[in-house]
Parts: sequence; C-alpha cells; structure tokens
Amino acid sequence: MYSSTNGVFVAPNRRGFGMVFQSYAIWPHMNVFQNAAFPLEVGDRRFSRQEIRDKVLRVLRAVQLDELADREATKLSGGQQQRLALARALVMEPQLLLLDEPLSNLDAKLRERMRFELKRLQRELRITTVYVTHDQSEALALSHSIAVMNEGHIQQIGTPREIYERPRSQFVADFVGTTNFLDGTVLGRGAKPGHFRVRTEFGEVEVLSDDDLRLSDRVVLSVRPRTWSSPRSGPKGQRLEARVDQKVFLGEFIDFQVKLGGRILLARSHPRCARPSETPST
Repeated sequence: MYSSTNGVFVAPNRRGFGMVFQSYAIWPHMNVFQNAAFPLEVGDRRFSRQEIRDKVLRVLRAVQLDELADREATKLSGGQQQRLALARALVMEPQLLLLDEPLSNLDAKLRERMRFELKRLQRELRITTVYVTHDQSEALALSHSIAVMNEGHIQQIGTPREIYERPRSQFVADFVGTTNFLDGTVLGRGAKPGHFRVRTEFGEVEVLSDDDLRLSDRVVLSVRPRTWSSPRSGPKGQRLEARVDQKVFLGEFIDFQVKLGGRILLARSHPRCARPSETPST
C-alpha cells in the first residue's frame, strides 16, 4: 500500500479495505444513510442513486439499522454507532475488513451482544477480517485464528482452543486468560503418549507437553484456574491439598485464592460444585 523506497502509494479510498475505528469516526453532520453511503460516493466506481440506495439499505438491514436510516448520527447510542461504522465498512463489499478494537467503548452487556452480531455478519458475508483487540475473550470468541504478539513479534499463531489450552510460551499462557505457574523438573515419561512426570515444589504430577522433554529438563507448568477440582473428583495420583484463603462469588463461577505451601494460587469453580467444607485440589 505504501513504500517510500519503491515509490508506491495507494490512496485509502482505492485500497478496497473496510475499516472500523476504535472511536467509530461517525460523521456528525450526516445522518445514518449518508454515513453508510459515503464510501460508494467517493470510490473509483460510479453508482446510480438507486444502486447506492439498494446497497446501503441492504447493509443497514444486516446491522438492524434500516429503520433509523434518516436519524441524525449524533442521536445514536454507542451500540448503534458501532453498527453504523460496521455498515459503512461493509457497504463497499471489501476484500478485507480491518477492525481496531471496535467494541472497547461499549458497556459489558452490549459488548457481549455485539460479539455474536460481528461473528454472524463475518460468517454470513465471508469477508476476511483482521481484528485487533486486547480483550482475550473477544479474540477467543470471534476468531478462526489468533496471533499473539509481544513487542512487535508474533509469539504464536493457532486456533482459539490451541492458544488457550496449548500455549507455546510462558508469555502466551500468561497473556491469554488467567493461569498459575509452577516450576518443575522432568522425572521421565508418563503413562500416556506426550505425557511426562514432573517434580514440583508440591510433589509429583503428570503433565502434557508438545515438546519431547528429557530427564532433568527444567520446565514451567501452566495450570488454569478451571482445571482445579474438588477432592471428590480429582484423580488420586494427582492430588494436592490446599486451603481456601479467599473466595469471590461472580455469579456464573466462584474465584478462589488457595494456599498451597507458601504459595497463593488461583482456582475457579462453578457455584454448584463449591462447598464451604471442601478445599480445592488437583
């Protein structure tokens, strides 16, 4: 798109990209219809008034704003402005859609609804989309593929499940979701392929690794809070006794801080699984 060395510069209106800014960048002097129609009016290809109207109303229906086509943009709610910015990006039928943290300015409930809406539109319209976000839950919910970056370098690329469940580095494990880190030393292979026995400060555990580890290798274990279970359900050979230090009820789950030796670890449980007399273990 731009190279000073090769003398290349493609003007933004000729790139064939759709862009949704973090601040939406809705033009306040235009109504909803005019905002959505603007890319068609300034592009290289010329459309008739009827063609513009048909295209604009089609995308406004897709984002459920067709009944507000004549409303002033400044009178839209935050969620409606976000959908209008998306409609403006989609109306030109771009080959690539760029989204820069488009949900960061919305309240929690609206942000959750818009995740489903964005996912539906992207799947229906089949537009390749690059979505930039610092919200891990958004990345996991919306993506086919995630690239985790640190200081300008890609640390890992994979599906949401791969990134969360099988991080390739301590940075990725720490950045995506919440986890506990335990230092350990490899004692040998485990009972299943890809499993290894590891000695930690709390005893011996069996873990899964994508790497072929060797005896005495130093490793760091990542233990997600949801992987802790109650003493009734934990495998006998994988049990560590801990004492609940604090707990926080968050509706859909309960977060615990548990003391294990001299360490404070994080555990998470469904409210139905938590009992005052139980101490989380693994």
